[in-house]
Amino acid sequence: VLLASEDTFRNMIDSSSSSSGMCPSWTEKKTCQQLLQNALDTLLVMDGLLLRGTPLSDPDQEFYDAVGGTPAVQSKHDHLKRCMQTQVEEGKLTPSERQKLLKQVSERIDHLNDELQAALSQSREKKAHVLKLQLEKAKTRQSAMEAHPARSPLELYPLKYQSKIQLLRKKLQPLKKLEQSAKGRLLTVKETRELSAMDEIEEEIREWEKNSRGWFEG
Repeated sequence: VLLASEDTFRNMIDSSSSSSGMCPSWTEKKTCQQLLQNALDTLLVMDGLLLRGTPLSDPDQEFYDAVGGTPAVQSKHDHLKRCMQTQVEEGKLTPSERQKLLKQVSERIDHLNDELQAALSQSREKKAHVLKLQLEKAKTRQSAMEAHPARSPLELYPLKYQSKIQLLRKKLQPLKKLEQSAKGRLLTVKETRELSAMDEIEEEIREWEKNSRGWFEG
């Protein structure tokens, strides 16, 4: 993430399908954003040292140069933030993501309402105006999320190698039936040879599933 060029990073992030994107879900993008923010915090400290004329240590200078400095990482962070906002507006959220974000925005609306009432009671008109704008923005975000139903992860993000996995699972079905029917009796030579392929097929499925994962998929 940090070492990828900005163009490569954008190409990998922009796709909403895991067939070409490596960070498709909102949750994965959030994890990526936290990583970038941590890097930004570190780079800003380094910038402060450089502005004061303090040279960086060799490892710190190597890291700074490798990631392209603060501007490159900031650009990635800002682009990712816009992608996350678009994803929310388009309703591309799983049930757990939608529930989490609706709870967050509901709590923010409650907090802003409390602050607004306090500002109005103290005749702080400028602050009240700012709070009203923030409240309107939060309610718009809430309405956008409520307008779209949650969708299953596989519907939103088909596995990168889903076609290969489906084909292998199709091959596996008759073998599993054979395994069940063979319980309690001796297998023929042909059946033994056929069932011996099960472990290899299941291992291949696991490998394709592993290779289908995004950068931050657990």
